Amino acid sequence: MASNDSSPPDAKRLRRSPPSPSSSSPDHLLVDEILTRLPIAAAVRLPAVSRDWNAALTSDYFILAHRARAAAARRHPELLFFAPPEPRKTSSTTTFYACSLRGGEAPAAARELLTIDYFSAKHAVTSPTPCRGLTLVSDGREPRYHLLNLSTGDHVTLPPCQPAAELHSEPIARVLPGGITSYLPSMSPWDPFELSTTGLGFDAATGEHKVVRLFKERNGEHVCEVYTLGKPGGWRPCTGRVPASAANFLPGLPPVFVNGYLYWLLQPAAPSDWQIRRILSFSVGAEQFGSVYMPPRLSSRMRHLTNLDGSLCAVFDNRVEG
Repeated sequence: MASNDSSPPDAKRLRRSPPSPSSSSPDHLLVDEILTRLPIAAAVRLPAVSRDWNAALTSDYFILAHRARAAAARRHPELLFFAPPEPRKTSSTTTFYACSLRGGEAPAAARELLTIDYFSAKHAVTSPTPCRGLTLVSDGREPRYHLLNLSTGDHVTLPPCQPAAELHSEPIARVLPGGITSYLPSMSPWDPFELSTTGLGFDAATGEHKVVRLFKERNGEHVCEVYTLGKPGGWRPCTGRVPASAANFLPGLPPVFVNGYLYWLLQPAAPSDWQIRRILSFSVGAEQFGSVYMPPRLSSRMRHLTNLDGSLCAVFDNRVEG
């Protein structure tokens, strides 16, 4: 998972078109030339200085300028990854790391970013890219969710939510000498697997992060619920109606967030039924579902979705066509 979710704009171009500050707000040269050079961990504490500083340092302008300067200084992309603990530590602890990638060179020692207790790396599912600095991680076997800021080392554990239906692995059949068939349980660490998929999005109109969970209840009904970061009340049903096509979501595969929408890749309703509308969309602001049209020939070859420089892209597999 790359540490930057899109290519940042050029820092010099941003400085040539600064916002129009009021007489009491921080001077734009102070913001551009000094504050954008601070580490994120220091910059996130400065909005408490005053309302004007809060407006300046939480604006899209500052976020893009800070990202551009950091990218220019870094020069090399970073890889974020997580790993189980050392053998002497508890198995329910997971540590996140980062290392710089240089073409043709072995990466240097990884930097430790954050450690979460009571969270197993064996069953971890992460959001595809950071969403305005936050990364969602969850447990594939049970409804446990965490929001991480890997730049500052902070994290928040989300309130409990109702469990979803479970998918148990099929037993493995083995024919023993004498023609006797033995059924062995699956050795996958994902058994039982929760029938849910969860994504993280951002509502630009309200400035709120939302965690959206699509899952199958134990009674067979498909439900979508939302948790808004920083608001009381916990999880709640989404505003819009959940369409019938949502029943075909891929469990565990998180949606992709692009420009205010979450996108899920759906599986066919039947082995011979490759749907034309295999991409389910969800407006994070309006909380309404929709669909994205795909030509049938391309729809049947999609394997997963991704966000490339702010565009929704599909990954195809051509191997089955020779």
